[in-house]
Amino acid sequence: MATNVTEPKQTEPTASLENKDVSSTNTTVSSEILETTEDSHVDEGPHMVHLRQALHKTIKKCIGAARYTRFAKSYKFAHQKKPQALKSIVKQFAENLQSEIEKELELMITEENLVPLFNELDQQIKDAPPKSDTPAWRPSGNPERDITSHIMQAKLKEKERLQFLLKQVEDENVKLHEALLTRKQHLLKTQQEITDKLNMFEQAAEDCDKIPGTEIRHLLSNLGHTASD
Repeated sequence: MATNVTEPKQTEPTASLENKDVSSTNTTVSSEILETTEDSHVDEGPHMVHLRQALHKTIKKCIGAARYTRFAKSYKFAHQKKPQALKSIVKQFAENLQSEIEKELELMITEENLVPLFNELDQQIKDAPPKSDTPAWRPSGNPERDITSHIMQAKLKEKERLQFLLKQVEDENVKLHEALLTRKQHLLKTQQEITDKLNMFEQAAEDCDKIPGTEIRHLLSNLGHTASD
C-alpha cells in the first residue's frame, strides 16, 4: 500500500527581511554613486552640493518605494515558487533604476550648465553687501493699512520726482532772472548815454542861439579865408 508523503510546505520568506535587503541594496548603491559624484565635482559650490544632496534624498525615497512586498503582491506565483529569484530581480531592478536616474540627472545638470550657474550664484551671494538689521516688510493682516504703506512708498517716490522737477524749474528761473537783470542794466546804461548826448546837443544849440548873426558870419568868413590859404 502506497504511503502518502506530504511534502513540507515551503516557508514564505519574511517580508521584513526581504524589504530590508532591498533597502540595504538601494542605500549601498545610492551611497556609492553619491560618493563618486562628490569626488568628481570637487569645484562645486555649496548650492550645487545642496542640490545634489536633495536629488540624492529624492532618488533614495523613490527607489525605496520599490519594496519587495509590492512585487510579491503583483507576482505571487514567483514569490511562492522562487522567492530568491524574484528577490534578485527586484535587486537588479533597483540598481538599474538608480543608475539610469543618476545618469539622466547628470546629463540634465551638464546640458543646463547648472554647475557654473550655481557657482556664480555663490559668488554673488559672497560679494553681496551684508544684510541690514532692519526687518523685512511683512503683512500685518490689515489690508487697508498694508496697501497704505505701499501707496505711501509710491507717493514718496512721486514726491521726490516732483521736487526734482521743481528744483530744475527754480534753477532755470534764477538763470533767466539774472540774464534779464543784466540786459536791463545794459539798456539803462545805453539810455543814459543817449540822454547825455541829447543834452550835449541841446546845450550846443542853445549856445549857438546866443551868438549874434554878425559874429557867426565873421567867423564863417575867417574860416573860409583860412581854408583857402
